[in-house]
Amino acid sequence: MEQKVKILKTNEVIKEYEDLRSFYKETEKEINKIKDEQQKLLLKTVEKLQPELEWLKQHNYYFIHPAFGDLKSTRGPILGVTEENQFVYMYDIKKKSLIKCDTCDEFKPYNITASDIINDGLFMDAMEGILYTRELLNEYNNRISTVHSNLKVDLENYTRIFNEL
Repeated sequence: MEQKVKILKTNEVIKEYEDLRSFYKETEKEINKIKDEQQKLLLKTVEKLQPELEWLKQHNYYFIHPAFGDLKSTRGPILGVTEENQFVYMYDIKKKSLIKCDTCDEFKPYNITASDIINDGLFMDAMEGILYTRELLNEYNNRISTVHSNLKVDLENYTRIFNEL
């Protein structure tokens, strides 16, 4: 009798394993589907913004990313940075390709795919980097306005001091 109870419990546990395995497999399929959609969206966004990106590059604007401080690129939008900051992911406007540059090897570029970016968990960073190009000129204008205001205030302050001498 006791052995029958153990067999029933074992069968119940195996059934639970099967359910858990099934859930895992289904979730894994969903994750892969989402990653495929992320890749497509990233590539479609780059393609849609290509004329704007070319204009910015043609007019010698540096590309910056809102999350990565003073990191700048002349090749194109910055899409992400690895945790150890060894690689910077970018979109090369001229070559129309995704690349990663090795910061430890004179920014040597390596071709990558959208899948590489997505699998490295950089989808959100990549989209922010691409979409930030629409804010780039506003950001540059804000920065130059701040410099202008500071210079003007400094000149006014020292002119006042000079006149009081």
